[in-house]
Amino acid sequence: MQSRDHRLDRAKGVLIFLVVLGHVMAAVSPWESDTLRVLQTVIYSFHMPAFVFLAGVTAKSQRLADRIGVLLVLLLTALPLYYWWMDFLGLEPDFDFLVPYWVTWFLLAMVWWMLSVPLIERAPRVMVGVSIAAALLGGLIPVYDYELAIARTLSFWPFFVIGKVYGTRILAWAGARPTTQRLGLSAAAAVPIAVFYAFDVDKLWFYGVRGFDWLDVSVAEGLGMRTVIGLSAALSTLALLSWISGREGYLATIGRRSLAIYLLHGFAIRLLNLVLHDSLDTFPAAVMLVICVGLAAAITAVFSLRVFDRGIRAYSETITTLILRPFARFRSAPR
Repeated sequence: MQSRDHRLDRAKGVLIFLVVLGHVMAAVSPWESDTLRVLQTVIYSFHMPAFVFLAGVTAKSQRLADRIGVLLVLLLTALPLYYWWMDFLGLEPDFDFLVPYWVTWFLLAMVWWMLSVPLIERAPRVMVGVSIAAALLGGLIPVYDYELAIARTLSFWPFFVIGKVYGTRILAWAGARPTTQRLGLSAAAAVPIAVFYAFDVDKLWFYGVRGFDWLDVSVAEGLGMRTVIGLSAALSTLALLSWISGREGYLATIGRRSLAIYLLHGFAIRLLNLVLHDSLDTFPAAVMLVICVGLAAAITAVFSLRVFDRGIRAYSETITTLILRPFARFRSAPR
């Protein structure tokens, strides 16, 4: 029996903390503070591509209907809860049937990516090329952005496909690097991020939304920016993975429970929006940075408790099983 890869879990643990930290800092200052923008640029330049890459590593076509069902159940449950929470807090959420609210975009994108898994397994190298072309050329589509999470699905799709096809080998390669090469990877990854910060690159490039027309760039500029940002994210992901050890521990536990943290931390963030939105008028940016790290650590720790992870998984799997039960005889019928 193959033992669990704790490096994968620990990497997820780091990344989910960065997700929470990025959202806490955004509650304090939406990219307006130069001090906070340093860390925001680091985080947003790679954290979601890296997360998508790790999702690809573990993606399988077995029991595909069940896996997609769980994602859809969580999406359709989270959406009304988030709208209710926003209304309760007096934040007046905008409702659009075609646009997954805020963090829930990832659930719908995962559905689209999972639907591509059988194709990836049948023609892995072809799908690597197709996904890269889709990510680059998606910016040419003038009318899509947040609808049905299609823009982000296309933008981050190569990371999912590469994770599925080459992820295990990449993890092994990165983990075997000596310290000098790890330092070299980290230094190389820092260069484009420093350029992004120096030129104050629009954060929407990192979000993977909006087309070239909306961003007011030519096709050549758009393709170039997407290429540079994608390569930078890949390099940062490699650098991160090279420093991740294979030990079991608390960080690995956080990674195994990252789904619950991802879904639930948004409720805490929206509450913090009411408290932190003008905090820079009272505290220096450096102090707020320390506070943001502390808040992110606390939120991550709370929602990594076993009760949340078990509850969400039990709920989503039970509902999915009940929904799919009438179709069980068709799924199990010989072909």
